[in-house]
Amino acid sequence: MARDNPVSRRTALKITGAAASTALVAGCSSGGNGNGNGNGNGNGESEGPYSIESGTTIELRSLAQSWEGVAPSQIEGVENPDLSLTEGESYTIEWVENEQGSHNLAVYDDSQSAVAGPTDQVSDSEPGLTVDFEASSDTVEYVCEPHYDAGMTGNIELE
Repeated sequence: MARDNPVSRRTALKITGAAASTALVAGCSSGGNGNGNGNGNGNGESEGPYSIESGTTIELRSLAQSWEGVAPSQIEGVENPDLSLTEGESYTIEWVENEQGSHNLAVYDDSQSAVAGPTDQVSDSEPGLTVDFEASSDTVEYVCEPHYDAGMTGNIELE
């Protein structure tokens, strides 16, 4: 059977994706997540990694099944922000607010084993729990262990 339209569905999807990517790179998507800080892409997904200075406390809010950046300002409002940390430097991640559910916080290596934490698993609205660690090849992601498989993780990359 001959096709009336020489453009396949796959080709149309590729063209649409390319056009959307071009618009995003050109800044036509507004570049914001609605809170006016210009850190997001409008849908809460991480565009990082976000470079974090040594000694800076990284503050996170737990949502139902994801983390949201609170501070420093470049991660504010970003869902599961990917972090870029300086190897050999010390960092603190503080879980400052819990929207709902019971969570904990840990830093994992590439075999999904905790190298820092985990904190206690709590459902407090202001948990105030921290994990201190040194950025190394063993620190690859921060996680909520009960919601790891649901995607409540953020990548850690080294500078």
